[in-house]
Amino acid sequence: MLRNILEHLRNDLKRIRTKDSFARNVFTVFSGNSVVLLSQLALTPLIARVYGPEAYGIYGLFYAILLNMAAFTDLGYGSAYVLPKEDKDYMHLLRLNLTLLAVVVVLALGMGLLREPLYTLFPNWRPMGAYLLLLPIGLLAFGLIYFFTNSFTRFRAFRLSVMLGSTTTIALRGFNLGYGLLTRGAMYGLIVGEVVVNAVAAGAYTVAMRRHGLGTLFSEWSWASIRRIAMEYKRYPLFTFPERWIAQLGSQLPIFLLIADPVVVGHFAISTALLLIPLRLLGYSLNTVYIQKAAETVDADPALLGRITLGLYQRLFWIGLVPFTAMMFFSDVVFGFIMGDAWRGAGVITAYMGLFYFFRLTSEPMSTLFYAQRREHRLMIFQVILAAARLVVLLVILATGLGAANGILGFSIVSALGYLILGHLLLQSSGQNAGKLTLRAIVVTAVACAVFMGLRFLIIGDIWPTL
Repeated sequence: MLRNILEHLRNDLKRIRTKDSFARNVFTVFSGNSVVLLSQLALTPLIARVYGPEAYGIYGLFYAILLNMAAFTDLGYGSAYVLPKEDKDYMHLLRLNLTLLAVVVVLALGMGLLREPLYTLFPNWRPMGAYLLLLPIGLLAFGLIYFFTNSFTRFRAFRLSVMLGSTTTIALRGFNLGYGLLTRGAMYGLIVGEVVVNAVAAGAYTVAMRRHGLGTLFSEWSWASIRRIAMEYKRYPLFTFPERWIAQLGSQLPIFLLIADPVVVGHFAISTALLLIPLRLLGYSLNTVYIQKAAETVDADPALLGRITLGLYQRLFWIGLVPFTAMMFFSDVVFGFIMGDAWRGAGVITAYMGLFYFFRLTSEPMSTLFYAQRREHRLMIFQVILAAARLVVLLVILATGLGAANGILGFSIVSALGYLILGHLLLQSSGQNAGKLTLRAIVVTAVACAVFMGLRFLIIGDIWPTL
């Protein structure tokens, strides 16, 4: 067994040294994101102590609104940047997205100016106050960063993308901490940091894009060509966009349904942010390269794509198994010790969502396989069913008076089952023995949970974190 492990390591190192290989590109993205992970792990406890749960709850609502509006600036076309053979067609896709971005930014400005009628319609949003006026600026910056990051993937500029992304994230953490200390934990400091840092970063991304043809953006503008390319890739707004937006909205249901209690939403928001760290470090790093490799091999070498998919699944499973299962049984203790008693509730919510994010880690990075195979409708159907199940469970639990914590627990159980099924579907679509692999994943995960449950009972005296 040791010999096999060493042989795998030697093969991986060999691939990493190969220029422009899948492994080398993954390593480049992974290395940069590792710096982000370390900065987030180091600074988040400090930032949380400065601001507190309520500030995180208000920021969580602001960011959820921003993300939902940003989805309509993309309409799924950003995922198609790697597909056109001609750069001029890619540029028409970029022009289309920037046009949509301009329209949605104007709408966001209208929301900010007419916020009082909006708050009358959604009274639980009122704590955002006049800071809703920052939404159009934040939306513009977010959109530019997103579209240019996808452009870097097309041009294989992974090192540049990682450098800019890592710098932006680290700068955001540093700004939030410094601003919080200066203002003694201003309630809206996290919103200010999001907008200011991303606005500066968007400028840096724009400068970096000049070497990739941004100078021709307006000089070769053609509405006829934009309409043509929009129709050519119409499957993306028809299937990719609905799937992603429904998935995003489904994951944010606790924020919108529980915002009457911003403290609970703050606990949920920071738990989600921390649980996303391994997904961003590993999953999204691998996905950035996987989507490009899938587009190359889906028709030319399906067998190779199947092997890459299986290897990705197995690596993500074994890497995430111990951290996520341990988190399910000890995160309440860790949160309380590192971040203070005010955040122990976030630790319990993190425990509730541990299994959900573990199965999300093992499946979501491979979901672009369906895009490459032109089976986007499968993802859309999956996300519609999952979002509906989440909504029903949340509404039933809240209506019966079982409380917000149990609502999040029910939400997490449904989500874990959903992403386990998604992993099965992706493995099956790549030609692997999905039934055997899924059953093995369930058994191994159950054993790991039993081990950590026993450890918790021996150390603490109970078997499960509770509020």
